[in-house]
Amino acid sequence: MKNHFKLLTFSVLFFFLTNLFADFKFIGTHEPIPENIRKQMIGTTWKKSCPVSLDQLSYVRVSYWGFDNKPHVGELILNKVVAESAIDVFKQIYQIRFPIESMKLRSCYFKHPNDSSKKDNSSAFNYRKDDQTPTQLSLHSYGIAIDINPFYNPAPVAGGKVDPEGAAKYLNRNIDHKGMIKQNSQVFHIMTKHGWAWGQYFKKGADPMHFEKIVTRQYIIKSYEYFPNSWGLNDAM
Repeated sequence: MKNHFKLLTFSVLFFFLTNLFADFKFIGTHEPIPENIRKQMIGTTWKKSCPVSLDQLSYVRVSYWGFDNKPHVGELILNKVVAESAIDVFKQIYQIRFPIESMKLRSCYFKHPNDSSKKDNSSAFNYRKDDQTPTQLSLHSYGIAIDINPFYNPAPVAGGKVDPEGAAKYLNRNIDHKGMIKQNSQVFHIMTKHGWAWGQYFKKGADPMHFEKIVTRQYIIKSYEYFPNSWGLNDAM
């Protein structure tokens, strides 16, 4: 009877732990944009003048660890050519349990403009002008850029403003806060090793929330290797 009880206890515990960790298993998928999301995007984050068609974009779902220390599944719209790479980096970011506060489609905020997660929402595709160079389209317009935890990784933008609004405190990169991305951090190395250039090094203005994939007609950059600039070309490059 005692051995039977032990066996039963072990079986219940094994079943509980197996299901517990199954819930934490990383999810990473991409597919053509579902019809309901296409309708949500048209006229909001995507317009007819956009440089990429909806068919060139993918609907991506990835797991992430929230600021609440719980696993969640987020949504992104990305260019098809970078969707697999994005899943790869977010899998590694998930494995190190780097916290991300929110990951919702930008188009959902047109329906719910007062959603409190908007200020620190990690996102990708959005047809718009570049905040730092308003005469150009942002690479988000092509679906090849990702912003991570923007409130805690803000950027100075045109007109002396800070994006997101209210995040000026975190322009000081010596502050420590969950979700911040810094030089030589794990997230920095994961992203750059998969060919995502970090916006903190932009000559036009530091943008630490931002990672972009370099894509040309012939090439997709698969990997970067970071070297501290010791060759004195700051003004020339």
